[in-house]
Parts: sequence; C-alpha cells; structure tokens
Amino acid sequence: MNRNITAALVNILDNILNNGMRVGSRDQEQMEVLSTLTKIQHPTERFLVLPYRNNNVFAQVAETLWVLSGRNDLAFLNHYLPRAEDFSDDKLTWRAAYGPRLRNWKGKVDQLQEVVKRFKEDPLTKRAVMNIFDPESDYQQTKDVPCNNWLHFIQRDGCVDLHVTVRANDAIWGFSGINFFEWSVLHEIIANTLGWKVGKLSWYVGTFHIYSRHYATAKKIAGLNRPLSLYECKIKPTSITIGVDELDGVLKQVFEAERCVRAGEFNKATEIDKRIQDPFFRNAAILMKIYSALKLNVERNIINNYLHDLGKTDFHIAALEYLSRKWKSQNTLERIKNISPEFFQSFTNMQSSIACSLTA
Repeated sequence: MNRNITAALVNILDNILNNGMRVGSRDQEQMEVLSTLTKIQHPTERFLVLPYRNNNVFAQVAETLWVLSGRNDLAFLNHYLPRAEDFSDDKLTWRAAYGPRLRNWKGKVDQLQEVVKRFKEDPLTKRAVMNIFDPESDYQQTKDVPCNNWLHFIQRDGCVDLHVTVRANDAIWGFSGINFFEWSVLHEIIANTLGWKVGKLSWYVGTFHIYSRHYATAKKIAGLNRPLSLYECKIKPTSITIGVDELDGVLKQVFEAERCVRAGEFNKATEIDKRIQDPFFRNAAILMKIYSALKLNVERNIINNYLHDLGKTDFHIAALEYLSRKWKSQNTLERIKNISPEFFQSFTNMQSSIACSLTA
C-alpha cells in the first residue's frame, strides 16, 4: 500500500524500469508493464512535489476544474496546456473529453448525480459506476480515445473507496500529471456529498508505461531514496468542503474569476476569490490568477502577494516549486522554508543525492 501519489509514482517508475518490456508505439518507443494494481491509502495527499518531476501544478488544477465542469473546449485548456491541440481532431475540442461524458452522457445523464442517487438508495451498493469509454463513438480513427475508462465507488464502514480502471497510462504525463489528481478531487467530492470519509484509491492499468522521452526523468525519480512528501512534513491536505449539489455553483465563481484575470482585471477577480467559501476551490482560483499574472508579465512583487494568499498550504508549496524553475530562482524555492522547513530540507537533500549519484 502506497501512502500517497509521491510514494506511488516512485514505486511505479521503479517497477517499470526494472520489470518493463520495451515495445514500439505509434510515435516512439516505450517501456511498459502489463496488468498492474496500485493502491493509495491517502488520495487527498494529491500534490506532487518531487525533484526532476517538473510538475505543472497550474495546468493540473485547471484541467481538473475543466473536467469537473463538463467542458471539452480547448479555448480554456490551451491557456494552460499549449500541447492540448496535439490530441485534438479539430483543434477546437477534445472529442473524447471526460467532462461531457461524466456530466452529460449523450445529453441525458449526469453520472455524478446518478452515483449519489444510487448510494442514497443503497449505501452498500456495488453499482455506483461512472463510465467513460463509449464503444459507439470511440471505435474510429481519431487522435482522442479515452485512456481512463471506468470509475467505481464503493462504501464500507463509513469510508468510500474509488477504483479506477485505465486501459493505458503514461506514468509521467498521464498518471502523475493529471489523472490521479482529477479523480482524487472527484473522490473527495463524492465522499463529502454523502457524509462519508475518503477511503482508498485503487488504480488498475492494462499497460502502465513511460515513453522514451521520459526515460532519463524516470530514472532520476525512481532513484530517490524513500522521498518524503510534503504531507509527511506537517502540511495538511487542503480540504474540499462541498458536495455534488454545490459543485456547479462554485465552479461558476472560479471560472468567472479566471475570465477576469485573463482580461487583466485582477482586482475584480480577487473580489470573486474572496466570496468562494471552499478552501480548495478558493485556492484553485488564486492559483489560476497567479498563472495569468505570469502570462501577462505582472510584476513579481504582485505575484508574491497572490502567493501569500494561498497560506501555508500544499497549493503554496507546489506553486513555489514551479516558480523557482520558471524564474530560475533559488530564493523562490527557499521560501518553502517559511511554510515547512522540514519539507524544504528534505527536498534539497533529494536534489543533492540525485546530483551526486549522477556524477559518481
């Protein structure tokens, strides 16, 4: 059992590198292991801050909100993921985007509401399933076929577990980049709706792989010696307090604030941020404000003020680590000491250990 995404990623990469087979693919070589099950004890410990992973927390959060809202437009997503168009048939949408399939299946079914309804009818049900793969539309020539196919929620002893089934998962860009994060957020929302605790998250993958472009990165991450996550250094996960019924209203506020910051209306966006009561979604709005400020070349001292509004949270640490790379600033990285001295020390020790092993 892995404690969280940090431990899971290191163990998954180690398994692929040591036991994987090299196979061809449509565009490049990959190394894969078949038929794997990964269990994660604390899925709310969802922020991944590891040396050499170079995670983009801004894209991670933005895409999660985009999926939860049921969207498929690239007009929003391209702002955070410029390569999104590479996986689109028409350069305007993701044909097989998860959001519409979860929130409005064939224009008829909101699967979030249906799962909640099923649990209210029978708290011990085994039928609380959300489906993503659509055989009617996905057996065609297209750049966009869903990799994540099936979500199954089950409640026992007051805890709701989530089982995710994935046909094929890129460990770097897929699993640790977005998939675990987005489903862990949905997992917590479903649990909140029903008044249950968040249980385990189990991740079954048909082919778990890394592409050749990520071989060097994977070796560095797998070489980390029992890395501590920020949650093992006195940082608590930022809570999600809303349920399914409140979700769309909160997302409307967040997207309204996001539209303001893209237009440079930062003061107006800040007023909206303050009205968002949920800690997770309020920080998500602030995070997207920081990203647009970066894109619009807003002065760094103003961006630092926005960072301060994130408080001593996992959001703040993840943002600082990203910005330290973006700005090539050790001083920015060292500001993590003000939030968690223990994690800053652990992170810099990990960097040093890998650097030494690479030059040995």
